[in-house]
Amino acid sequence: MSGTTAELYWFPKYQDRFITWGSEINLYQTKDDVSDQRLQTNIYLNISKKTATLLATETRYQYIRCVAPSYRSNELCLGVGLANGKVGLCNFVSSNENNIEFTPKQSRPCVCLSWHENETNLLAIGHDRNRNDHCITVWDTERGIPKEKSILHLFGLSETAHSLCWDKQNKILVAGMSHKYLKLMDLRHNTPSVITNTRAVHGVSLASNGLYLASYIDNIITLWDIRNIEKSISVYQTEKNINALSWCATRSSTLSIILRDSPYIHLYDLHSPNESGVEPRIIKRFVAPFPYKAPINSRNITLSNISWHPTDIERFLALSGSGTICDFSVPQRVAMTWDPLNNLCGSVGVNVYRLNSVPTPPTTPTTQTNQCEKGGRSSDNQFQEDIAQVIHRRALNDYGKLPDTAKNGDLAPHLASVWALLANMQKENYMLGLKTALEAYSTNADCPPIQPRSEQVQINWVDYASGPSVEVFRSEQREFAQRLCGWTFDKGSAESFRSFIDELCAKKVSAMHGAIKNTLNFEPIVSQEYTRAALIACFHLKIRYAIEILGLGAERDPNLRMVALGLSGFSFEKSLWRTQCITALSQISDPHLRALFAFLTPDNDSYDIVLKESGISLSDRMAFACHYLCDNKLTDYIKTMIQNCTENGDLNGLLITGTTELGINLLQSYLDLTDDVQTVALISVKFLSKDLLSHSQVEHWIASYRDLLDIWGLWIQRANFDITMGQIQPQPRYARSVFLLCSFCGKSVSACLQEEARLRATSSSTNAYKLSSCPSCRKPLPRCSLCLMHMGTTLGLSLQNPTGHASYGWQSKPFSKWFSWCQSCRHGGHTEHLTQWFSQHLECPVASCTCHCFTLDFSVPNTNKEIVS
Repeated sequence: MSGTTAELYWFPKYQDRFITWGSEINLYQTKDDVSDQRLQTNIYLNISKKTATLLATETRYQYIRCVAPSYRSNELCLGVGLANGKVGLCNFVSSNENNIEFTPKQSRPCVCLSWHENETNLLAIGHDRNRNDHCITVWDTERGIPKEKSILHLFGLSETAHSLCWDKQNKILVAGMSHKYLKLMDLRHNTPSVITNTRAVHGVSLASNGLYLASYIDNIITLWDIRNIEKSISVYQTEKNINALSWCATRSSTLSIILRDSPYIHLYDLHSPNESGVEPRIIKRFVAPFPYKAPINSRNITLSNISWHPTDIERFLALSGSGTICDFSVPQRVAMTWDPLNNLCGSVGVNVYRLNSVPTPPTTPTTQTNQCEKGGRSSDNQFQEDIAQVIHRRALNDYGKLPDTAKNGDLAPHLASVWALLANMQKENYMLGLKTALEAYSTNADCPPIQPRSEQVQINWVDYASGPSVEVFRSEQREFAQRLCGWTFDKGSAESFRSFIDELCAKKVSAMHGAIKNTLNFEPIVSQEYTRAALIACFHLKIRYAIEILGLGAERDPNLRMVALGLSGFSFEKSLWRTQCITALSQISDPHLRALFAFLTPDNDSYDIVLKESGISLSDRMAFACHYLCDNKLTDYIKTMIQNCTENGDLNGLLITGTTELGINLLQSYLDLTDDVQTVALISVKFLSKDLLSHSQVEHWIASYRDLLDIWGLWIQRANFDITMGQIQPQPRYARSVFLLCSFCGKSVSACLQEEARLRATSSSTNAYKLSSCPSCRKPLPRCSLCLMHMGTTLGLSLQNPTGHASYGWQSKPFSKWFSWCQSCRHGGHTEHLTQWFSQHLECPVASCTCHCFTLDFSVPNTNKEIVS
């Protein structure tokens, strides 16, 4: 298959047929297993008898100068240009009936051929120069032997055609002619040809998208935009002279170039900007289709010609200078990126792939005090997805927009306690937090400590009247703070307390069952609700009631029966029971039970173990502190908890900070640790005041969440979010302004008036400033038809503002001083003057104008008023 091959071509409408030509024309068909072999051998396959079958050979044509396969899908046809100027249609049939040839009037070489892709019957023929004949002929091959009817167009008298190509979208022929210009000929209309002067007239080739045209001369490549060919958009210079160039058939942005005596194919990947006529960005690549081996005293492999496959991505046949042919596929560049849903996406050729990301369990500090995490299990199992996927799913389920604020915790179980406490604070109509309610914390170091204001009360154990009393502290602020913490019962009513405990167990168990029904460790989590209820009962000195609650919980968790049995041995004396309880504290896994026995066995009347028990919700610990700590200790504890919550990003700390500056710092800390901008933005919009919404950090959170919704295309959720923002913080309304514009140049006249007003503000003169022409174009300004003053004249208005100080801006005129025009005769003037005129007249105030301006749009009312003419 080496032979004397000059060029080769794929048949455009056949995926497995190609031709080679030199002294003869050969038709080949690749075998079915070629594709598999190409994949197995990576990208290179040598074309031989094992990989391709010779179907036909055409030897009738001598001195072939050029060959062009047609785009016909029903037959194998190609045009053959000869040295004597004749052009034959070859279909590899030996019958004389199929021997159709075009013969020019004057014999000279046929230089180039080009078939139209859509109208497959049109063949453009280019010849060398002859002063008595045209160099370009458009032949309708379906009309048989060339004659007057089959020759559709003739171009270029006494000129030379160096190269030809068609615009497949339009019936436009592009030709490089006479070493001096490119010509675009539109065959649809008898319009003059478009000509652009250039020496780059060889190898004219149009990209498959029909936008870019490439041509060359020597070692210079010129790139054109076919829509505006008057000026080239790019010029590139190569190291050596160019042998051939062609566009990839399947990728319109890839231009291939073969240089003289080079073993490489130069590929130019064009990345076009959005604007037409702008130079595209180019990425250069080098491809060596033949394996390079350089033995001693051997000639280097050089490339002669390539032909791009019509359908396979960046696949071509390459012809070496020695006649060797190989089937080669360009290695595809792989582009990788992350999509908005955090999936890894990549493109190989024209194929796009998506790899679903493997989620990693992040950590959320808020889970430490969430009541859903009370079984001693790690909170990491709450997260099995990336935070972006979690935010996306929540947004689709109207997270943060539910009417019942606490229900938002169902969509974010690790934040259930946060939404519950926010709902309770909203119910109490107090969002400033415990620190403000108790006035127990100040960021000002110079602020004196609070004055003691709480009442110290000694209370007895409910079931042990003879036992020692317990010291508690009471005040209106403390009572209100405990309600914010969720202790909403009346302490003076035993029935109210019992109802609170019963409701707590019933509601919480139901909620927990719905939230964790798919978990494997359900019983310990349910039992925690009974242990919490028992703990609150002990905090209020009701030991027997706590034992009763544990007995009810024993139906679900038998271990609670043993706890109730141990609690029944409670004693105030330093007995064996107290010693065993203190020893066993570190071995108790349930945090509520640890706190319960620590409360019953305090060390020097200290409640540090209870207050530092992180397994108990922050609301219960704060309510306990409001009940048992004195003012100074309560102040210190609140300060400590604010610091801890801010450092750990625990949103339960909003119970203390409230929606204040400290609350913003807490939200920012949570965001830094979790990247959950959705929760931060929704809490801000729902609970922050209007003043805090203008905080720079809050505005950034809101803008980030909006951008996130836009990236995902969640337009409905974005609109609802904006509606909520508009209801809370409506957009400011700006004062409407009217400016004077010149009717000729369209520039502002008001700008000049404002400058004059500023310069005259310090002057004592109150004379009207007269402006007769436009400051920009000097055309006269319209005059009032009645007072004859130009538009923009100040009319003697004072430049002093009501305070008596000079105004450095132009004061807005009342509407009566504005200009108005008739839409019919175009005459006009000050509105005040026109109103006075038309109250007594019907016709236009301009002399010789009979237009009834005032009555064009409105009928004249029937009045008894006398009209003065």
